Amino acid sequence: MSQRGTTTDRRSSFIPFLASMRGYRPSWLKRDLVGALTITALLIPEGMAYAQLAGAPPQAAFYACPVALVLYALLGSSRQLVVAVSATVAVLSAATISALAPSGSAHFLALTAGLAMLAGLISLLAGVLRLGRIAQFFSPSVLTGFVFGLALVIAIKQVPKLFGLKGAEGGFFERLWFVLTHLPRTHLPTLLVGASCLVLLVVLERISERLPAALVVLVLAILASHLLGLQARGVEVVGNIPSGLVAPRLPGMKWSDVLTLLPGACGIALVAFAEAIGPARMLGARHGYPVNPNQELIGLGCANLGAGLFQGFSVGCSLSKSAANDQAGAHSQLSSLVAAGFTLLVALFFTPLFRALPEATLGAIVVVAVSGMMEVGELRRLSRLRRVDFLVSMTALLGVLVLDVLPGLLLAVGLSLFLTVYRASLPRLSELGRAAGTLDFVDMRHDPSARSLPGLKVLRPNEGIFFANAESLREEILEHVRRGPLSVQAVLLDLEVTTDLDVPGADMLAGLHEELESRGVTLMLARAIAPTQEMMERTGVLEKVGRDHLYPHVLGGVVDYLARHAPHARDERAFFHDGLHRLGTLAEEVEASMPDEEREQLERMRRELRQAESALEEPPHGGSGP
Repeated sequence: MSQRGTTTDRRSSFIPFLASMRGYRPSWLKRDLVGALTITALLIPEGMAYAQLAGAPPQAAFYACPVALVLYALLGSSRQLVVAVSATVAVLSAATISALAPSGSAHFLALTAGLAMLAGLISLLAGVLRLGRIAQFFSPSVLTGFVFGLALVIAIKQVPKLFGLKGAEGGFFERLWFVLTHLPRTHLPTLLVGASCLVLLVVLERISERLPAALVVLVLAILASHLLGLQARGVEVVGNIPSGLVAPRLPGMKWSDVLTLLPGACGIALVAFAEAIGPARMLGARHGYPVNPNQELIGLGCANLGAGLFQGFSVGCSLSKSAANDQAGAHSQLSSLVAAGFTLLVALFFTPLFRALPEATLGAIVVVAVSGMMEVGELRRLSRLRRVDFLVSMTALLGVLVLDVLPGLLLAVGLSLFLTVYRASLPRLSELGRAAGTLDFVDMRHDPSARSLPGLKVLRPNEGIFFANAESLREEILEHVRRGPLSVQAVLLDLEVTTDLDVPGADMLAGLHEELESRGVTLMLARAIAPTQEMMERTGVLEKVGRDHLYPHVLGGVVDYLARHAPHARDERAFFHDGLHRLGTLAEEVEASMPDEEREQLERMRRELRQAESALEEPPHGGSGP
């Protein structure tokens, strides 16, 4: 029984869908089915449009989406998130492949499928290695600017479809210039179709968020195309879309192709995860279940592997479909599984219905869909709250427009890494003082009543000590010693936030000890966790500083300092008075329930305080008593 339970738990941890189905209520099925219908209604038009963004034919969406929906539903940890087509990921895919093969060619489609599989492998490997924290290094401000710029690039690529123009190539500004200079060649019937679809999409979305506006417009456009003979009037249509599915197979690629696609695959894996983890956590918090970042990487990775294996294109989180699925009341991943079944039915039996669909309609659907990615309000908020965040966001935005998609992505990633390292390298150091009437040591900048003890500097690095900030912290600590109004006899360093001390950080502590010692100042260390102590042991820092100068708590270090130095100041008198009183009260309250070791530590600290206090009653050498 126990072994069976353990096996079930292991399966549930690897396949979160099994865990989410425990306690599933039959009353939830209706909501999940409504969610499935909603996902399908949005997926069909957007999938066909986004397939074209990826440089693939519309039917590629029917190859990629069902398997992606199923695999993420089984292996992802979010119950409402929908992983299928993504405009961001589709454009990144096209940007990666476009320089290697002609768009729409057999080689282009093979590389597109191979890119999806490679991005999936990278994401899967990152999940297995528990690298789910990588999204924290992609600045949300940078991501906002990058996605905004990407949305503009996507939109400008669709504008020629709306005007019936052909021949636009190049980057964002080249395409914009092409549209502006070729406006006299606008095909009026196509413009009427595109403009009508745009207006109708906007109006329907404002009428009701639950209404599948894209599907309604798609159906109406097909009907109008048949009734008005739009193709005969020169309006471009999708044309024949093959029915059925394709057998899974590995894309034909060389090892040189794999190496060429690797940077783009890493970018797709990173952006897809960064786009998905935020909505996944929001949905999890809303419905009261945990979201595992590592499991999200695994789910996204397997979804892309499946999409590539079935000759599709790279997939990612769909914010619009996820939001619609949640609004429909879906309780579990069952909605995505059923939506995959509905999509298969469309692929098998209904694709001939899309033959007369105007290309301008797909362009309008894409433009309206990506307009939600242009977060003007967020840019205004960044500008109002913190100008630096606004500037890096705008740098990422302009990088996409000026440099194109992949260089813009590299710029965005580089900006995020630079900001991370730069902020971590700043010597954020707090001086701690004793809060009045307590034994607590707090940041003196935040508590005006806190007072330092004469001759002792209690300092706390507010970032973990590592190679990037080690030297800056050393200089800042020495500056605190130099600029003190009184002679400093000891520095007590609180290492609480240093959870992963590296060798350069340990070397800095050793060098700091030697420099302070040359000035007659003692270095004391407090609250070093076990891994930090182990690194200091292995690098010889503890031997240099002295094990008797390593303390489990700041208070212990302060008491030891005062016991070693004859007190002479009013602040120290107050400290001893408060310390003896509070330790005595604490001992009476908890002494009976304390373990022997902790009771001995408490008693030893109380003896040290009394010993030091007795020095207050003795006159200093060569003078009278205080």
